[in-house]
Amino acid sequence: MTTRSEADGDTVIPPQAGAFTLIELLVVIAIIAILAALLLPALSSAKEQGKSAYCMNSLHQIDIAMKLYEDDHEGWLHHSTAGQPPNHGKWYMSPRMKLASRVIDDPNSPDAYWGVAYYAYVGKQVGLWRDPAAKVIDEWRWDYKYSPDFWLDGSYGINGRFFTAVRQQTPTAVRPRRRTELMAPAETIIAQDAAEHRLEADGTATTNDALATNPGVKQNLGEWRLSGRWGLYYPEYEIIQEWFRHRKNNTVWGDGHVSSIPITDSAEKYMGSIHWYTGLPR
Repeated sequence: MTTRSEADGDTVIPPQAGAFTLIELLVVIAIIAILAALLLPALSSAKEQGKSAYCMNSLHQIDIAMKLYEDDHEGWLHHSTAGQPPNHGKWYMSPRMKLASRVIDDPNSPDAYWGVAYYAYVGKQVGLWRDPAAKVIDEWRWDYKYSPDFWLDGSYGINGRFFTAVRQQTPTAVRPRRRTELMAPAETIIAQDAAEHRLEADGTATTNDALATNPGVKQNLGEWRLSGRWGLYYPEYEIIQEWFRHRKNNTVWGDGHVSSIPITDSAEKYMGSIHWYTGLPR
């Protein structure tokens, strides 16, 4: 049987149900763009908070490693015969040694990062000392031309003044204080976010590498600012941002608690009666 449409040569075109007009499509795209603009800052903030939480947990784990070391060494943290921790930033002698995972054997080596003395107490996790928010750590550019990644496992600076503010002479060596000898452990810094590996922290105009300053010194971190003696080696990046890489400074204190210090040009206004770096009355 021949249908009417076939007989007449007509073509039946069914309606296109559910199709978008161009205007509707543009409206949907605009809505998606608005939602993305609203959500991206929140996602970025959440990512930053996650990195900060990771950093603070790492500092907790590092403090545990240091306490285990102290248990094995009569209460002292690692120090040389001169009574100080290492000052360099190397886990490995060269990038080639890093590829082979050959960590420096001797924590007293002049090339060693201070973490070398403690990492065996946390399962030899070198990465524990790498802050995920770190971008540029002191690369000793006046001596080496290694890539930034070579240095990033040394993202935390140890407080050198903890070791040098009070020292004891023994027949064989100079000894720093034990943590148990601190007047106010909760107010004395042990390690913190920093681009420098050992913080001399005397707060002067020439050795100004920590958050505190001495009277007459207007800004902290002077030697790492763009005009400073070490900052001038980093003209592409204002390296003092590494002390505040989480928009704050994450710090582990003498009693083992971890907290954050706000961005500041001088920590004097935040300190109590104890100097954060010397652990002594101000």
